[in-house]
Parts: sequence; structure tokens; C-alpha cells
Amino acid sequence: MHLSNLTKNIKILKTYNFNKDKYFSSITSNSKLTNKNTIFFYDNNSNAKQKYIKEAVENKIPAIISNKYHKFLSIPQFVVSDINLEKEKLLKKIYKKLPYKSIAITGTNGKTSVVWYISKILTLLNYKNVTVGTLGYFKNGKKINEIGLTTPAYEELYKYGHLNTKGKSIYIFEASSHALDQNRIRNYPISIAAITNISNDHLDYHKTISQYKNTKIKLFTKYLSKNGTAVINSRIKNALKIGSNLKKRKIKVLYYGKNYTFIEKHKNFFKILINKKVSKIKNLKLSTSIEFENLECAITSCLALNIKEKEILKTLPTIINPPGRLQTLNYKKKKSQIIIDYAHTPDALEKILKSLKSKNKKPVLLFGCGGERDKNKRKLMGVIAKKFASRIYITDDNPRNENASKIRKSILQYCPDGIEVSNRKLAITKAIKDIKENETLLIAGKGHEKVQIIKNKKIKFDDYEIVKNIIGK
Repeated sequence: MHLSNLTKNIKILKTYNFNKDKYFSSITSNSKLTNKNTIFFYDNNSNAKQKYIKEAVENKIPAIISNKYHKFLSIPQFVVSDINLEKEKLLKKIYKKLPYKSIAITGTNGKTSVVWYISKILTLLNYKNVTVGTLGYFKNGKKINEIGLTTPAYEELYKYGHLNTKGKSIYIFEASSHALDQNRIRNYPISIAAITNISNDHLDYHKTISQYKNTKIKLFTKYLSKNGTAVINSRIKNALKIGSNLKKRKIKVLYYGKNYTFIEKHKNFFKILINKKVSKIKNLKLSTSIEFENLECAITSCLALNIKEKEILKTLPTIINPPGRLQTLNYKKKKSQIIIDYAHTPDALEKILKSLKSKNKKPVLLFGCGGERDKNKRKLMGVIAKKFASRIYITDDNPRNENASKIRKSILQYCPDGIEVSNRKLAITKAIKDIKENETLLIAGKGHEKVQIIKNKKIKFDDYEIVKNIIGK
């Protein structure tokens, strides 16, 4: 599209340095994603800094659209009144064709796994699908690139959805509480909205658990399309009340959990309840209650797409976990296992420790808490560690600009028998050296992450690769 076409699509108050021959094919408000074919949207009323304009100009953008004139610029400028409204108009013009269905997953824990499971089911059944979330951008189950955020910026959400629109393609993405609060999903058509759970997290941002919960519920009350379907975990407090209120708005509600879509492990088989029909499966690669809960959400989301239960059932034995989610390495030398997981909230840590307990034997735990994040989690996670772990190693986990020693001490206050090792690599090495026969070691907090954030530096770091090198895999 040429700049000369802009006036036909958006309401422009003033134009400066106009060049009708300049061409663009996309728009963004993220200066890092700009290039010679991308118009840069800059909101002068936001916290965005002027250095972002400089970065965008250095990337040779064809023009800038803003709600203020910037006299130091020599490139084409378009001043508008309502920047978000004009951005939305332009997005709908550029990305005319959207996916057949869009699924948004929210919740404190499990979003990444649910998105992964849905994609695996759809890919095995030959449905075209795109996923966007913590692990990056995937097309039909294959990773294309990283995206840097759990939920991308509004215009990126459109762009990724547009990249796979042939046939009946499905777009699945994680909807974080930050994205919901910051209106990053506004007016994007969501066919199915699902919630995994709600527990303490991001209280440094949302301040209270009530505020946090209300933000999560916005996915259903504010963003879900009028004729959409809500998928709700029946284990959530007031789940039936939430569903009842949605039904009054003519939204279809599907629950999962006991008496709904439900998975139960037996000695020699797995019992699966779908649409009030019980099926038995001999082999599942998933084995803990956490995995079952996330898989129940994925199954129910696929039911909302009108996929038949018998089709879904035949895919389940091949479903595996995403990277950094209950990722297991067998340590044959000591007949033990090492599990790497992203669990970084009190609820997630407690659930995983409980699920790993076997024959009254508690797992060994290595973890830390992130700097410049919700400090209340440190006490809660320390208490949980003391209660549910047999041996504890406290180390660093992205201390950022906080004093790492103080973070560790604030956790150790509540699990005083914990072994403190500041360097995470050395902590992992010691925990593996100390592991006894038939023990399970859980390395929690970072999961799939490839860096450790210390001060303002991102240092290459991968729990999984470190463990592999130590045990010789």
C-alpha cells in the first residue's frame, strides 16, 4: 500500500513531509520490529520514550503516525487524534482475512501447556494452526521465531493471525493479565476463551488478588466475541457463577474438571470422561494431575471447535509436554530423575511438588525467586518448599537489579534448612551430585528460558542444557 492511500482509510488531521510514492506493508508500535516497509505508530500520551522514534527512523521506516507533530523529523508524518482507533482501522485494511477461529488462553499457570496441547491435537488431525505465546511463534507445530512477550502487541496479534489463513485455520494464543489490563487484545475477534486457574501472581503489577482475578475474567466479559464459547475450569472458585453470568449474555459455556471433561489415572489405564462418555486409554505420555488438568482444558477447547471426541481421543497417546514444562531427564547412574519446570508461582510449585511425591517420598527442590517482581511470593514459596520438599537448594533466578543475596535470604527465612548456592549452575551441579538413588530432583522457575537476567544483562543460561552436560546425555 502506498502512503497516498492512507487518507482513504484513516482520519488524518495534518500531514508533513508527504511522499505519495513511499510504500508500506505492515504497521507496528514496537520500534524494534520496524523496517523500510513498516509504518511506526507512536503514542505521545503513553510512557513510550523518544529514543524509540530514533530507533524506528534508523530502521528506515517510510513514515510515522502519531498524535503529535515531531518537528525534528524529516520523514513523512501523519498526525491523528485517536491513535488506537486509526491503528485498528489500518490493521483491518492490511489484514483483511483473519483465521477461521481464534482461541485465547488465560490463567496463572498452564497457559503455555494448553496452547501446546491444542496445537498438537490440531496438527495431528491435519488442522492448520498458528500459536503465539511464551515459547514463541509456531506454525502447524513448528517453531518459526521468538516473540519476546507472552501476548504480543495488538498489531502483532493481527499479523501472526494473518500468517496462516488458508482453509479452516485456527489461531491459538496466550492472553496474559498484563495484555488484558493494557487492552492489547481490544476488538480482536476471539471465538473461544479458556481459563486454566487463578492464584497469586503479578501482584507487583495488579496490587491485589481481587484486581488480578477481575483482569483475568475480562477475557470473557470484555474480549470474547458475542457468539463465542467460554471454557472454564470447574475447580476455580465461583466457576459456576462466572459461567452462569456469561450464559445470560448468550455465551456458550463448557466446563472441564470432575463431572465434565476429566482424566483419571488408574493402575493399568487412564479413564477419560468427555461429553459424559467414559473411554479408556492404555498409554498416555502425561502422568501428573497438573498435566491432566491442562489436557482437559485443551480437549474442551477442541470440543468447542466442534471436533468429535473420538477424533480427539486418538491423538492423546502421542501428546508430550512443551520444553521446560515437566521436562524429564533420567539419571541412570543413580536410578533417579531430574525434572525441569517453569513453576514460578506458589500455586504451581505446590501442585508440582505434590504430584511428584511417591510412596511417601518427597522430591528434592532447587529454585529461586525473580528480582523486581512480586515479593510476597518469596515467603509463600519458602513455606511450600519446607512443607513439600525433602531437601532444598536456594539459588538465583533472574535477580535483575535487586540484591540477589537479599532475595535468597528472604526465601531461606521460611525454609531455614535450605542449602544456599548463589550461582545457579553450581547449585544445579551440587544438587545433582547430592542426589540419592530413586530420588526426584525438581529444578523450578526457569523452564524453557535461555538466559539469566543479572542487572541489565541477559546472560546465556539454560537449565536443561546444563543438566544434560552434567549427567552426560
